[in-house]
Amino acid sequence: MSAASSSAYQVLAFDLDGTLLGRDLQIRPASIAAINAARAAGMTVVLVTGRHHIMARPYHQQLGLDTPLLACNGTYAWDFARNEAHFARPLTAKEALRLLALTREYDVHALLYLQRAQAYQAMEPHLAHLLEWAAALPASVRPELIHVPDLLPLVSAEPLIWKYAVSSQVDGRIDAFITRVKSELGLACERSGPNRVDVASAGNSKGALLQKWLAAEGIAASATVAFGDNHNDISMLQGVGLGVAMGNAEAAVQSRAARVIGDHDTDTIARFLEDTILPGVPV
Repeated sequence: MSAASSSAYQVLAFDLDGTLLGRDLQIRPASIAAINAARAAGMTVVLVTGRHHIMARPYHQQLGLDTPLLACNGTYAWDFARNEAHFARPLTAKEALRLLALTREYDVHALLYLQRAQAYQAMEPHLAHLLEWAAALPASVRPELIHVPDLLPLVSAEPLIWKYAVSSQVDGRIDAFITRVKSELGLACERSGPNRVDVASAGNSKGALLQKWLAAEGIAASATVAFGDNHNDISMLQGVGLGVAMGNAEAAVQSRAARVIGDHDTDTIARFLEDTILPGVPV
């Protein structure tokens, strides 16, 4: 990697949902152009997401990136060129089974992030939106989402589970579930929406994995700009040279960032890159 000659920063780290993606789950053309300009100027771009790598692959390919994807809220870095994970810290088999039991006790929805697929037992609104998006993708990049009548046999037999995405439409139920998971299992619980939480191995976070990857590449965290919108992005926003929160982020997230820009359904990322990060570089 080469340092960008027109900026003090070397790396741009982007969250996907609510940040680089609009409500239609697409990257805005102006953002693509700005990112291409940043890369042409010598900057490195990395995606840091709560998504499974199979769910983020279409965007990684669309941007033509050669960096690993930092996936599942810092659970692993996926190398698409080698088709393998690095820095992997999945749940243990015992944790995965106990988590499933707790999702049933609290009657909350569970989406499993398996090694190379995702699995669910029941439908919920956020998942339905993702399935609609996935169905429209070319077969070559369409993620595998498995519908099963019962998750228990799958969890019992699956050798690797990256994380659980847990949600509920009932107010307060997720809060009670998080309290129980933290007190009993001590796992990482990262909010990814008002009624959703991602549960992963203790210590996993976007910020922690980004720091590991930067260190492995010999890049200072201070040379990185990170963009995010949700609570699971705070560790990333606060651990870099410049943390940028989206205007659609909650106030609690915005308050933890150095800069706040516009809504993810506007060209705010493109304009910020053009005006602040890459002055003088055509976008």
